[in-house]
Amino acid sequence: MEKTSSLLLIVSGALGAILLVATPAIADNTLFFDDFNGPTLNPIWQASLPNAPISFFGDWISATYLGAPNYSFQTLGGYSVLRMSNNMSDFQRVGWSSSTIFNPSAFTYEVRFNTLTQSETTSIDDFIELWILDPTNPNRYDMVSLFGAAYAANPDFTVGSSIDNAYDVQAFNYQNNTWYRLVIQDLPGQDIRVSLDDDSGTELIGQTLNHTEGAYSSGFEIALSQGMGNPIGTYPSDVAVDYAKLTAVPEPSSVVFIVAGSVLWAATRKRSSARTEG
Repeated sequence: MEKTSSLLLIVSGALGAILLVATPAIADNTLFFDDFNGPTLNPIWQASLPNAPISFFGDWISATYLGAPNYSFQTLGGYSVLRMSNNMSDFQRVGWSSSTIFNPSAFTYEVRFNTLTQSETTSIDDFIELWILDPTNPNRYDMVSLFGAAYAANPDFTVGSSIDNAYDVQAFNYQNNTWYRLVIQDLPGQDIRVSLDDDSGTELIGQTLNHTEGAYSSGFEIALSQGMGNPIGTYPSDVAVDYAKLTAVPEPSSVVFIVAGSVLWAATRKRSSARTEG
């Protein structure tokens, strides 16, 4: 028993050491980070987006892209933020895509933002939209947004993918003046998932798409925008964005598993020898 206990301690210690050494090697790698601290906009953001559908009472109608949004750099709750405040009419959109093309095999694209005050007089409809899109054909994209339907009275979580030809609306009662994170993520071996997370990173609502990052064979651009459905007139859209971040998620290191397997194999051999000798 003493020999077995000692061997288990050795194995546990060895595996712990392996994980400590391996953790930096498999940690997420930040490909892009913008904390919107001004005074000028990061030049990666370009005024380029396709005309694309927006939710409208269960249907999805194409919204016309107008160009870059109106914005300012402000401070909110001690954070530097990008305040996107735009007045738009029926089926219109403003926003940016990245001039850089990214091509990680797995990734997380996350934007931390504050909802401010969503109401008929202050902000409605798609006040924040997050995309990835194909640089060779921007009509191929995945998008996730928060949508204040019925003049912000009916808050929704909306998802659109031209690749899947799937568009969905789910009711979700997001709160005013609250920090959230919109996320587009593709973990190793999984399909892309879009979600709304709370400020600690816990998913509140989400949806898995029917493809991986592999659908973007030439890589993808990231995008940030706002859109207006059909309020019959001109209405405001308002949000405060703290940061936008894209990280690559590496595959688990095969070295970790090989070494761990070797340690366990050696321990098994030693235990077998100990039993034989005993």
